[in-house]
Amino acid sequence: MASAASSTRPPRVPRAFRVGSLGWGRRSPRRSGRASTPPPVASAARGPHAVRVPLPASGPLAPPADVRAAVDRWPWRGGLEPCGDRPFAPIPPEAITGEIPSDLRGTLYRVGPGRCRVGATRYAHWFDGDGQIFAFAFGDDGRVSAGAKMVRTDRFVAQEGSGAPDRIAVRGAWTQASSPLQNLGRFPTNPGNTAPMAHAGKLFALCEGGGPIEIDRETLDTIGPHAFEGEKLPMGFSAHAKKDPRDGTLYTWGLAAPPAIGVVAAKIDARGTVLKTAPLPLPPFAFTLIHDCAMSENYLAFIVPPWTLEPGAGMVGALSGAASFGHAFEWRGDERGATLIVLRKSDLGVVVGPHEIHAMSTYHFAGAHEDPSDPEDPSDPSDPLDAKKTLKIWVNVLIGSRPNLEARFANMYDAEWAPDGYNLLAEYAVNLEDGTLESRDLLVPRASDADVEAAAATATSAFAFDGQLPMEFPVAAAGGDASGGSGPPRFVYTLGFSGRGGGYFDAVQRLDVSNPRGPHHARLMPPGVFPSEVAFVPKRRKDEEKAEKREEEGYLVYLEYDASRHASDVVVLDAGDVAGAEIARVALPFHVPHTFHGEFEPSER
Repeated sequence: MASAASSTRPPRVPRAFRVGSLGWGRRSPRRSGRASTPPPVASAARGPHAVRVPLPASGPLAPPADVRAAVDRWPWRGGLEPCGDRPFAPIPPEAITGEIPSDLRGTLYRVGPGRCRVGATRYAHWFDGDGQIFAFAFGDDGRVSAGAKMVRTDRFVAQEGSGAPDRIAVRGAWTQASSPLQNLGRFPTNPGNTAPMAHAGKLFALCEGGGPIEIDRETLDTIGPHAFEGEKLPMGFSAHAKKDPRDGTLYTWGLAAPPAIGVVAAKIDARGTVLKTAPLPLPPFAFTLIHDCAMSENYLAFIVPPWTLEPGAGMVGALSGAASFGHAFEWRGDERGATLIVLRKSDLGVVVGPHEIHAMSTYHFAGAHEDPSDPEDPSDPSDPLDAKKTLKIWVNVLIGSRPNLEARFANMYDAEWAPDGYNLLAEYAVNLEDGTLESRDLLVPRASDADVEAAAATATSAFAFDGQLPMEFPVAAAGGDASGGSGPPRFVYTLGFSGRGGGYFDAVQRLDVSNPRGPHHARLMPPGVFPSEVAFVPKRRKDEEKAEKREEEGYLVYLEYDASRHASDVVVLDAGDVAGAEIARVALPFHVPHTFHGEFEPSER
């Protein structure tokens, strides 16, 4: 086991992972490439990408003039606009193109900011937007239903009851209330805007800003804050809580309840009882944001970027309410690296860490798997499990700087996106015996300039790249993060940024990790169409079908925002052929504001 005292030295940086070497920089088909300077960002969409967005001209959803002008410049911004409550209701058959697969039964839930402004006043960060939950049900005989409702958090109710449509009534993590008196001595409120989670027979909307908020599955009405049975949980609750597919055990983490400062991990059984809590070994007296982690069969792995709020004037202002909490965070990458921590799932005991590695930034992971270092039985108590494994963590690594990324999030209506605002998917190999980072490299090299230029010129939706596009929101083909002892997945699905001119996510790509040089197939969106994170849904087999199941045997289900209609579609693709013909498409009578995360809950067979 690597103790805190023995694992503080940064590891050697492998040559293959440095900027400008194979992987980080773009490459040509015939030579190892150099890091290329991102092209300047256009000030507005041009040509076929300059889609007119039919925003409401009147009524409660009509945007103010400055928002309308922002959407005119970049049509993807229309997806930031609110859609209001949409009662859960059947979708008429004529809205369906193709055929809903007979084995695709269940509900896709998505959660995101349902509004990024209150009247004409914008929230000071995308992550402060008031939460909304969207549901799309695949029923019997190809029938489908959809709806969306705002999450009625305490802050949302207070805002709606304030009688001040253009003023912020309560303090958010980044956004101060319009009245200074509503900030002083008040901790930021929970917007319930990041991810859905089904657990212990209940549905929740999650956000790091507070505990789970229970949602009624049938109506999408907000039931209210939920307290699990057993040991008391920390104040916060991760939006990326990890569920072990073998036994339904849930692992989460969150900010400790004031006046404590720190992060606490928790283990919850399938029935919803808290079994154990344990603090993460992080530096004292500092706040940090841990959005996601990687789960393997036996471990939870955290890589915590040096984006922190530390003692000083900024912390005093943030804690007193005199200044924004979220905007007081600073990048400390020039002073220190990221922190690596690995916990055992069995008892939440520390296996590695806190271990300082190189400075990097990330929000999301694609999972982790364990690579035995010898063939001996790891269950032998005389042969410790931790000394037998290398843990391979699949993690997004931000291409550009964290402060620049946060500046975009802080003003999404004016944000302009380029490759530096996205990530590349990498593998970090950690020795669980001594905690050292043995290697780090891209899972798939970055797509070459030649391929990116060719994709920009193509009029088709299908393209095979020789590497990965700048990406976000990775989803493992197996549909979960725990390997279950079966080894790593072969495929990872992500959103991609091709830079074709739309100014935002414009591709769904399938990365073949077993063949890094490709081809890696991508579905390129037509101008004015922007996809959401995909959900991988395994195909159901009849009992008599005994043949070995292929990993990619499933469906990708996701939302597309069509700016030309100011409406969204639900799309079903064959996960084994992402660039091929669509299986089905359902045109919704409303748009779904850009969401963060989702979950597909299958129905009973």
